[in-house]
Amino acid sequence: MMAPAVTRKSLFQYGFIALPAAFAGFPLYVLAPDFYATQYGLSLTLLGSLLLAIRLFDAVQDPLMGWIADSLQGRFLPSLLVAGLILCLSILGLFTGSSWSPVARFSLYMTLAVSTYSFITIILGAQATLWTSDKNDQTRISSAREGFGLVGLLAAVSLPAALTEVVGSDNLYFYYVAILASLMLVGLGLFSKLDIPRDIEKRTRVSLFSALSALSPENRRLFAVYGLSMLASSIPAVLVIFYVRDLLGAEHLTGFFLLIYFLSGALAMPLWKSISLRAGKYRTWMFSNLVAVAGFIGAFFLGPGDFCMYAAVCVVSGLALGADLTLPPSILADQVHARDNQRYAGTHYAFLAFFSKASLAIASAVSLPLLDAAGFKPNELNSEHALAALGAIYALIPCILKLAAASLLYWLFIRPQTGGNHENTENDRNDRSSGHA
Repeated sequence: MMAPAVTRKSLFQYGFIALPAAFAGFPLYVLAPDFYATQYGLSLTLLGSLLLAIRLFDAVQDPLMGWIADSLQGRFLPSLLVAGLILCLSILGLFTGSSWSPVARFSLYMTLAVSTYSFITIILGAQATLWTSDKNDQTRISSAREGFGLVGLLAAVSLPAALTEVVGSDNLYFYYVAILASLMLVGLGLFSKLDIPRDIEKRTRVSLFSALSALSPENRRLFAVYGLSMLASSIPAVLVIFYVRDLLGAEHLTGFFLLIYFLSGALAMPLWKSISLRAGKYRTWMFSNLVAVAGFIGAFFLGPGDFCMYAAVCVVSGLALGADLTLPPSILADQVHARDNQRYAGTHYAFLAFFSKASLAIASAVSLPLLDAAGFKPNELNSEHALAALGAIYALIPCILKLAAASLLYWLFIRPQTGGNHENTENDRNDRSSGHA
């Protein structure tokens, strides 16, 4: 059966739901810790420990969620409806008053929220794979989904301050969740109108063992590169508040820097798609890692007051973000179709999510103790040695990891094989052909 055409209308209907999903993610990962520290007096150490445990649980459960998504093929719309409802209610419960323990409330609602958020992203990734086997269309689908996600993130970054001015801080989160629920309903309505395959042909029962066994060596190599690249991105994400406030002295510009970073990523997506059509996806991803290094290494040399230079760093590294968001899911979809593993699409995307989240947990577990060992104290007067350590961990280590990811892309996927691994030779040829299709 011929797959329906990937049109602008269908991309809009498919991708819009990623906007409220990303809109929901911002308060979970950015606003909630500060809210519970200031409103309930929970210590940063306690909140950090709870978040680490929740993130590890969220990462570990992803393969199971992928298997559940594979078992629900053909029922993605009601699955998204239930997940979206739980996500909205969880965020409402997380930020509204309650008489029971703040620790228990934070743990329960945060776990429910991040779990349903993950489930939504896994379903969207699986649905993209079922839509079409065309390599270039997969890049368009991935770009649309991640583009809407970035728009949602940009809206989430900007909205709290505006809402506070209009409704006051006491009602902020009620109205935030009301907007979230409205966006989610619009996204579900658009998704319900999408005319794409919702099921696999000759449907069979999907076992967890068969789903895990379907992961190929090629998939595992992709996950290794992706995990390394995401670790390089996660370390600055964990430390950006410290870097901007304590090293640059620009705490008041934190929102602005995040805004131009994500906006650059959104604007760069069409550029990376165009480059991938000519050079192939693996080569384009490798090049984007090099662009990230070229831009982000400048942060290692900055000091107090270098606001304009850091803004330039955010723009260039944000451009590279567009490729990190777009190309790995598209490459994974190509790999799934190459082995006719569509029935296990959810499991494949779950592992992509697993490595993304695991990298964030590892970044927290490694970078914060390193800073502590260097004598760095947040929001206090620090020695030159401590600030130099902050600059090195924030900028230098991620650049080294990005270079390592680019090297792995070259050696595992791009470099022509001579008399060796036939599978890699085929990968390289397929990548070239997909770039010129």
